[in-house]
Amino acid sequence: VRCMVRHSEAVEPGTVWTWNAIGKADGAWQLAPGSDEARKGFLLNHLISEELPMRGTPSGTVSNSDPITGQAGWYDVRVRIRPASPDEAGETFPQMDSMPTVPGVVGKAAQVLRYFAGGKKS
Repeated sequence: VRCMVRHSEAVEPGTVWTWNAIGKADGAWQLAPGSDEARKGFLLNHLISEELPMRGTPSGTVSNSDPITGQAGWYDVRVRIRPASPDEAGETFPQMDSMPTVPGVVGKAAQVLRYFAGGKKS
């Protein structure tokens, strides 16, 4: 995964903390094509298994998710960090394919984003 990183002393030595929630596939959440969330954010979904092996269960696996919320939020991945070379693209890698529009979406996200509750019409 190619992504931006920042040093922090707020984590244990040897720990890399990621905030990949900002990463979205192009077109997800009605994002405009080429949005920062798609170009600069990153996704780890392709690295994270949905199930973990677990002996003694009927399927031999268990969900790789928080047992209370069901969210797949905690996982361990071994990483190696190095500076990007000057010839590498200035965006995260891999870039996921654009997502198709979901049925029922009318393409009015830009209007919704400009709405200000409680403001006066001028």
